[in-house]
Amino acid sequence: MDDAALMTALAADKERAFRVLVERHQHGLYSYALRFCRVKEEAEDVVQETFLRLFRNRHGFDTSGSVKAFLYKVCRNLLIDAARKKRPTPLDDSREEALKMDPSPSALDSLSRKEGRHSLSLALDTLPENQRTAMVLRHTQELSYAEISEVMGLTLSAVESLLVRARRSLRQRLQATAA
Repeated sequence: MDDAALMTALAADKERAFRVLVERHQHGLYSYALRFCRVKEEAEDVVQETFLRLFRNRHGFDTSGSVKAFLYKVCRNLLIDAARKKRPTPLDDSREEALKMDPSPSALDSLSRKEGRHSLSLALDTLPENQRTAMVLRHTQELSYAEISEVMGLTLSAVESLLVRARRSLRQRLQATAA
């Protein structure tokens, strides 16, 4: 069953449809949220609130749009709101684990691979928020350009431009740290 059909079932108060939507999208949303807020509990809260908003809007949801894009847009807005409310804090060792691209890394990862991911993560953090968001949505969450456009409220050409600039900046930063 596709997402649109599940939303139609959810609007008809079919509880199972909501569970399927949560199971289908929670891992990706959690990974995305954790990448930005770096605190597991905050990421869990944002994802939970995202699904609550989907549930509250079930009767008025336009099934011609992408459910996935809607979820990421809500999640992104909640993350931005949360970031505005809290003050920046210095990075400490207890939060270093949350910087990894994969929230549950394999024990078999080599040290150089971990260092590479850490360098990439740090380089991503230096990007402007729009560029970082576009990169994470495209390469971590595997959203299409059209879905990223919907999530971020930008045109397709603006998304393409953001991604080109982000990749160029990442390449320059990673080359500078490797030298």
